[in-house]
Amino acid sequence: MKPVAILLILSLCLPVALASVDSSRSIEATTAITLPVDSVTIYPDGLMAVKRMGSLDVTGGVHKFVINVPEGADQSSVLLSVSNATTERVVYEADPIYTLNVSSAGPHDFSLNYLMYNAATWEPRYDLHLSNDSVFVKANAVVSNGAGEDLKNVRLKLVSGLEQNYRPYLAKTTSAIPQRYAEAAYEMAVENVTASAPAPSSGELETLFIFELEGRKDLVMDKEIGLPLFQEDAPLVRVYTWNAYNKEEGPAIEEIRANNTLRLPWPSGKAMLYRNDEYVSTIQMPYTPAGTNASIEIGPSADLKVSRNLKDYNMTEKIKAVSTIEGKNHTVKETTETWTYQLKVESNLDRMATLEATDTIPSRATIVSVSPKPAESTATSLKWKLQLLSRQETTINYTYEVITTDSLNGSN
Repeated sequence: MKPVAILLILSLCLPVALASVDSSRSIEATTAITLPVDSVTIYPDGLMAVKRMGSLDVTGGVHKFVINVPEGADQSSVLLSVSNATTERVVYEADPIYTLNVSSAGPHDFSLNYLMYNAATWEPRYDLHLSNDSVFVKANAVVSNGAGEDLKNVRLKLVSGLEQNYRPYLAKTTSAIPQRYAEAAYEMAVENVTASAPAPSSGELETLFIFELEGRKDLVMDKEIGLPLFQEDAPLVRVYTWNAYNKEEGPAIEEIRANNTLRLPWPSGKAMLYRNDEYVSTIQMPYTPAGTNASIEIGPSADLKVSRNLKDYNMTEKIKAVSTIEGKNHTVKETTETWTYQLKVESNLDRMATLEATDTIPSRATIVSVSPKPAESTATSLKWKLQLLSRQETTINYTYEVITTDSLNGSN
């Protein structure tokens, strides 16, 4: 805090009444107030919204207060509210000076909000433990306090959202935008998120979500601190994917699609993946809204043996006479090329497996035959979804043709 020349100094260190000021309707003293931090809200881009609270016995009348704020606070975002008092004037100096008209004597609640940019960061870190039909998702919040002071016994709120959505709202453009968010962050009615809660709740601020951690926390300055965020046993579906065009001899890629059954999102973050308590790999957990699936790539797998082979190629040419709109005839050469491919799949598993296989065809191709029928098809791709039995071998066969025409010189 910065030193201020004053007539009378009072410090509020706890959110209870600590002192009183004897004043009449005229201003008799200037009181410097340092309020203890009650809560902080940390946004994904480093913004910290701070709320300080305290109580002070004040007589009725006009009083002048110097409000101590950290040097890193955005002065344009400072907002002081006092119960049973109206603001008559604010002087924005190194520390803002408020002139308040207090309507009645007694204890009054002081609440101070402000923003600090690049003052804190947080990110989720996951431990994912795979079993046959579920994945245990444990998330910790790693918080770094760069606000310039230790934050003790504070309520901690962590904001998460889609990156492309939150950045425009948190850009420092005018004082109205950050102040709006500072106020909203404190007024959101959010329930606690605990490590043991099976289905915790969140507050929603447009496309942002607020995690409020249970209890009060101590955040040491310039230290990273890990705190429990949430955990759940999420149901999953195992899927193998194979891009036959790019990987003719495989391998197939193993994926898990874990369902987020919480009422809040899984923020994007680094995840340590384990199978049977053995470390597998470090992956990036995708942002996953509530009620949707997270597709997590485990990596190349030997569970399925796959191959793509050209079984037949044939080309025929025809000379054809073609009439134009003007009634003239000319000769063209029509070339038909026919390709037949076979995709072969062999399961090495003692259980059922799901394979999603895709292949690419030319944009001018016409499908002549295909078996089995693809689940999805576009002008340039085919996609099959196969349910494979234990140790099953199966094939996919398809044929397409491409017809091209060329004008021949010397035509009539």
